[in-house]
Amino acid sequence: MRQLSHQYGVGLIEVMVAVLLLSIAVLGFSALQVRAVSATDESLVRTKSLTLVRNLAEVMRAYPDAYVTGSGTAFTTSTSNVTGAIPLVQAVASIPSLASSASGVYSATIDGTPITINGTNNCLSTGTKTVDSKKVPTQSCSINQLAARDILLVKQIAREEDIKIAVIRCPADAGQATIQQQMCVVAAWNDTEPLLTDASTGINANACANSKGIYKNGSQCLISEAY
Repeated sequence: MRQLSHQYGVGLIEVMVAVLLLSIAVLGFSALQVRAVSATDESLVRTKSLTLVRNLAEVMRAYPDAYVTGSGTAFTTSTSNVTGAIPLVQAVASIPSLASSASGVYSATIDGTPITINGTNNCLSTGTKTVDSKKVPTQSCSINQLAARDILLVKQIAREEDIKIAVIRCPADAGQATIQQQMCVVAAWNDTEPLLTDASTGINANACANSKGIYKNGSQCLISEAY
């Protein structure tokens, strides 16, 4: 009696094993691609945030003596030694949300005048005046109002990029005199809030860093010192 030496189905099993191994390799490659895309997006947001931080730092340098009192979106010009006075850049940049009309005009009130970016009272000179026999652009805003417009512009750009911006006194600067205070610009994105706090309830649970400036686990933000 002759015995059969053929093993039917072995070739199919080999093909299935090969497909399985290929699938595992493809899944690993797909996961790597997802991580690469995520890292690229994170790098792009950080680059944009760094640009906004630098812009705010330049505004601070341009208006070093601009101080105000007030809260919300309304502020009054003051000197640095007045109780409750804070830098204008900190006051306007740290507004959680800006009031806007249907046309998207953002504003902050400085000395009773609502300052906007592209609407009424946008601080753009539309005429000239004569000074020492020379024609110069008419200055329609005070220095503090002009600073507010510059800050609003940065704030609007940040909002369009889905980045939250705030200016906070640096934690290590608590012992310095008011006129010498060092400010930190905080840019945050996704669910992270531009806050430096130890609190862990409500919105503070998503703070960028604690009160000492140490980044919290999982936070997506950038802190930069600005003088």
